[in-house]
This record gives sequence, C-alpha cells and structure tokens, in this order.
Amino acid sequence: TLEGLDVVDNEFWGIEGGWTVDVTFVLMVGVPQKFVDELPEDIAPPPAGRNKTELGFFTNEEFASVPNVIPLGRDEFIEIDGTFIPAFGFELPERPARMTQILTSWVVKRAWNGLVGIDGEVKFGGFRELFEEEEIEEPPTSGSRILNGTWITYFMALAATLLFFNA
Repeated sequence: TLEGLDVVDNEFWGIEGGWTVDVTFVLMVGVPQKFVDELPEDIAPPPAGRNKTELGFFTNEEFASVPNVIPLGRDEFIEIDGTFIPAFGFELPERPARMTQILTSWVVKRAWNGLVGIDGEVKFGGFRELFEEEEIEEPPTSGSRILNGTWITYFMALAATLLFFNA
C-alpha cells in the first residue's frame, strides 16, 4: 500500500486534485484452486482430457488469460521515442473480464478480515482495515463479508489511473 499520495488535477478524467489517496495494488497471477472448485461445472469447461486448470490457469481457451485479461488488440501502433509499440485499447473481452471481476470479489471476500499463513503469522491485515474507519476487533479469517466487489474493483482501477496518468 502506498499511503498519502498527492492527487493532482486531471481535466481529461475530470479529477480535482488537492487531496491524498492511499493505493493498494493487488497482483493476481493465476486462479486459486479453491475459487475454481466453487465454480459450476459448465463455467469454463476444460478441453477433452484436460483438467479445468493447469499450472494455475484455466485450460478453457476463452478464460486462459484470467485474471490478467489482455485488451482486445488493434492494428495501430504508438511511437514513443522512436519505438513503435502496439496501441492496445481499453476494451476487454467481456466474459474473461467478468470472470476476473468475480475472482476479484471472491479474493476480497476471502481476505476481508486478513489472511493468516500456515505458520500462524498474519500475512495481510485485510481489506476491512483499508476500507473501514472504525477499530477492528475481529481476528483475521478467510473472509466474512464484503463491500460491493464492483466498487472495490472500480476504486482500485481509478486509484491506479490517478497514479499512472498523472505521474
């Protein structure tokens, strides 16, 4: 978590600066087996003769990039200091993006009160600590309740946008 970052004016996004924001980055790589086990069988069915996941990723071609969904490509390039790079759009394929949103909500719910490692040590204080103001008396668990996952996903994306577009 980066704390106390200054927010600057950004006319393009309609953001008024002059305040600070705390930003927590969550990098998910692959899909947890516990999440996969909770999905209905007809969601992301694997190819014949394969498991639903392999090496932590869906084997179903449509969902293979979850949670790191690749934006739909364009045949355009941007020049940056003489180097041409693909100009990926902001449009994501709908079903993989939705699966990532569902996974993100699941992760937040599971880690709402924090996460404790197998060694008994608290590994993460919990999203509750980040999103609620009052003192927390409950011990870390695998999750108990959740804010709207869409709002959290939007908030994290907006915070990242504030950081990177204003850097």
